Amino acid sequence: MRSLNRNRMPFFILFLIHTFLLIVTVHKSKNRKKIFVLLLANMGFSYLFEYFVFNLMKAYSYKPKILQKKLFDNILGAFLSQAIYVPFTAVFLTGIKSGWGTKVAAGLYFYLVEKIFLWLGVFKLSGWKSIYTLIFLPLYFKLSDLWFASLNKKTSMVRFISLFFMIMVTETNLFLIFAFIRRYRFGIGKYHSWKEHFILSPLYTTLLSLFTAFSLKKENTLAVKLGVVLFAACLNKLFQRIKLLKNNLHPISYFGIRLIMTSIYGEYRKWIYGDVENESLENKKTNK
Repeated sequence: MRSLNRNRMPFFILFLIHTFLLIVTVHKSKNRKKIFVLLLANMGFSYLFEYFVFNLMKAYSYKPKILQKKLFDNILGAFLSQAIYVPFTAVFLTGIKSGWGTKVAAGLYFYLVEKIFLWLGVFKLSGWKSIYTLIFLPLYFKLSDLWFASLNKKTSMVRFISLFFMIMVTETNLFLIFAFIRRYRFGIGKYHSWKEHFILSPLYTTLLSLFTAFSLKKENTLAVKLGVVLFAACLNKLFQRIKLLKNNLHPISYFGIRLIMTSIYGEYRKWIYGDVENESLENKKTNK
């Protein structure tokens, strides 16, 4: 029991620290929706990085000993790192308009945390080097600043990629829950291993998220949302037919979840593109 607490405690302490940073950022922000958009965009970048370095290359692993199954426990550790610790810090640094000195200090902080985690035995390197953390994190924090500035300028590409990232992160988290409760499993052949699942699942959610983002970017209507639900159902059926997916969700539950998620993505779209309709009306009035 003492060993379990010893492994969990560092992750729990970091969770409290970085959640506090996000609360401070949200509290001080004048536009909380835009902060949330930035947060999910930062998570999107982290998830892309994690897919290649963690899922494919297996360059490091975590041992929080929160979940009994080692693979799930490892995935949970990665989730805490890439969905909470790093993105929450990036949003905080952007919110306080930090300079390079503060960003480098934050990178040094994560470098030291990594060293402590290695010493405690709750983190293991298998190709990744701590110096990479010190080098790349300040650049990631700067990217967060540039991304937020582009959102404020309403840059078209940044808006669309942000919408895609928001959908992709939400879908990834949803499918992670499905995996933990053993409702979804991707794989090749009759036996679908969890290692195969965590390689194929992000590809599936990326495809679904791209279609959803492209569809909602054009229009945020009921017809478009129903089209997204239909595409998701067809994609789900296709993956089952070619035996790349085992789905244990009841059809009614599946469609209910998809309708709810698509409605949420419609709200995401409003947060990013909601003013486009107003701008169009203003332009028409100006032209008249």
